[in-house]
Amino acid sequence: MALTAALAGGFGAAVYEYAAPDNASVVARTSPEEDDPELAAFTDADTGDCVNWDQNGEVTTNFTVVDCAQPHRFEVSTREDLSQYPTSEFGPDAPQPDLDRQSQLTSDLCAGPTMSHLDGRLDPQGRYSIAPILPPEAAWDAGDRIMLCGVAVPEGDGRYAEVSGRAAETDQSTAASVETCVRAEGDRVRNVGCDTPYSWVVTSTENLGETFTDGAWPTLEKQNEHLDAVCTRAAIDFMNGGEAPADGGEDEALYQSTLTPFWTTLPQESWNAGSRTVNCALTKARDDDSFADLRGDVRGEFTIDGEAPEDPPDRRPLRDRDNGQDD
Repeated sequence: MALTAALAGGFGAAVYEYAAPDNASVVARTSPEEDDPELAAFTDADTGDCVNWDQNGEVTTNFTVVDCAQPHRFEVSTREDLSQYPTSEFGPDAPQPDLDRQSQLTSDLCAGPTMSHLDGRLDPQGRYSIAPILPPEAAWDAGDRIMLCGVAVPEGDGRYAEVSGRAAETDQSTAASVETCVRAEGDRVRNVGCDTPYSWVVTSTENLGETFTDGAWPTLEKQNEHLDAVCTRAAIDFMNGGEAPADGGEDEALYQSTLTPFWTTLPQESWNAGSRTVNCALTKARDDDSFADLRGDVRGEFTIDGEAPEDPPDRRPLRDRDNGQDD
């Protein structure tokens, strides 16, 4: 499993930075009427509150405070009044800060209070990002300069996923459900449709806390040793649809696919933040160890970098090898 060892844990979730995600200020895209009650709900949100809203393209509506046990898109760590910022850039006639300035404000004003709010429990490779929310345009134009800082799970294109529970009390890992196709792009990953190019398909979800029960972080060597067997088994079962073939060659479908078992691992910082879940998956590496582009259902017809899988060399069935029979 040399290829597996080379890939395992090499590609985790998005690299964490103290910066606003792309198109972060989703509420700033809303343009309600001046008497819209959403404006009051926005300014009332405070530290420890969770808020939710409806997303429809670039328009957000029904921004409201909800119980954190209920689905929500944002957990507030602090309120910052930009009118008190030691510059004149947020005066009465100032425009809303652009995304680059929001990233700077996130680093300067949101990072520290958010880490304190979470008691330091933020997985640097996890699904949550520190982000700001600015007032809707009408409220900003009317003089509202309150910026909410907090954490959210970005989905891309200025959208946030709904989550339940407080971030510091949940498993923040980015592990996806079985059959999810994932594309790696640089140091970031995202879930995509399996009919589009992807880097790996998830074969199982594994809770390392059920194996390493003493609470201490299992080293990457220990994780890899455990997941090598677990994820190989998951790959075989996935390719067989959960049923053993009648001929006993249980790994034949996996072998013929030319794909390789792959898994994610948890660095110590992620473990200390409470993350425990990793994924087993199937992937294909190019000669330069980058991920090949898979497309389609790997249990049926699929392509690797646009071509059907090449036929692998003939070999003995697994049952013969297990029984020690000669060629």
